[in-house]
Amino acid sequence: MKLYSGLYKRLTPVTIFGLSTEGYKIASSLSSYNLQTTIVDENLNVGMQLKRDILERFDSVAALLEDEALLGLEPIEDAISKAKCLFFTPKIRIREMEAKSTIGLRLKTIVKNLSKGTIIVNTLPTSYGGNRENVSLIEKLTGLEAGVSFDYIYAPLVPGTNKPLVLGSIKVNADKALIECLKSALTDVPEILPIQLAELIYSKHIIEKYNSIITKLEFFEMLDKDSKLALKDFTKNHEIYLESMVDNLFDIKVIADSLKTGEPMKYMVTGILKSLDSYFKYVVNEVRSIIRDEGLKASRTRILVVWSIDPFEIRGDKMSTLSTLVERLHDCVGDIATFNAIPYLKALRLESGMKKGLPLSMDKENVILTCSEGDFELVFKSTKIERPEIRPIIIKANLPIEVVK
Repeated sequence: MKLYSGLYKRLTPVTIFGLSTEGYKIASSLSSYNLQTTIVDENLNVGMQLKRDILERFDSVAALLEDEALLGLEPIEDAISKAKCLFFTPKIRIREMEAKSTIGLRLKTIVKNLSKGTIIVNTLPTSYGGNRENVSLIEKLTGLEAGVSFDYIYAPLVPGTNKPLVLGSIKVNADKALIECLKSALTDVPEILPIQLAELIYSKHIIEKYNSIITKLEFFEMLDKDSKLALKDFTKNHEIYLESMVDNLFDIKVIADSLKTGEPMKYMVTGILKSLDSYFKYVVNEVRSIIRDEGLKASRTRILVVWSIDPFEIRGDKMSTLSTLVERLHDCVGDIATFNAIPYLKALRLESGMKKGLPLSMDKENVILTCSEGDFELVFKSTKIERPEIRPIIIKANLPIEVVK
């Protein structure tokens, strides 16, 4: 791929703060342009130089860490101070109410070593006005002036990707070099907008997504078993699994936190969150009903929750939701197991002898709860081919909570 050396000269080297899946995808994209790239482990505060051969050998953060590859290391101070372009991609693993202060602490970690002329690209979703708060914090800690001594871009990413849904900037007109740098790091780069407009458009996108989901969710929760069966064909091509509901859960909570009590939008977003919380209870109640209807004894039943979760994504809601789900399912049966298919599928691709199949019980009835469409397809195939002697009850954690035998 052709490199426009004149345009990129002032935008390299690039530093990515946050050893996340999204950050690693940005690094992989930059490697196509042979740009000098360093990724910082936000927990160890150590920079790791990612050269093209490393990124070609390891397709994910997990693969990189598992191999314990020899990387060029450098202090975080050097990694930040040398950066001409800095992507902010830290993993968020705390409650949303504490996220704001934690993100602020992460920002303080990097900006104290920030150099004049650096471009900061924030890939985390923020509330309305959240980026202005970040910019004010940076100005206060560095003495630099936004739009003059440093640039700031808002680029909230689709979970697990390096694709921004919107781009916002504190400067009305972005120069050609900046646009080319963003195109080298991100995919499907949209038009750059004023930052507050970008925040509003992103919030609108997230709210519309969840409004659509909860409209269907509330509808299915009102139906009895016979009605759900009657609508089976109708819902066949409109499946929404638990994973889709949790993808942007952090985002909707951040938006809710920024709204004032009494605002119409506050009621709307609060209703979304209440509906989602009721869905988690709904799943558990449906599993309990299925176990009862099938005549299974709790002591003779194992529930296997299958959910392929990437533990390195910026947002950590899937992991916390899984933990909550398992805890609530213990009210149904005592034997609960979980299965993440990501390592299993990787072993299949590599034809590795290390792969392990579903942890099904040989002496109990197996009830499998699948939390994404991909997980359902994997479970359905593997139980038919690899374990035909075991006939589990497979439940889709989708809106109608469908049962497959």
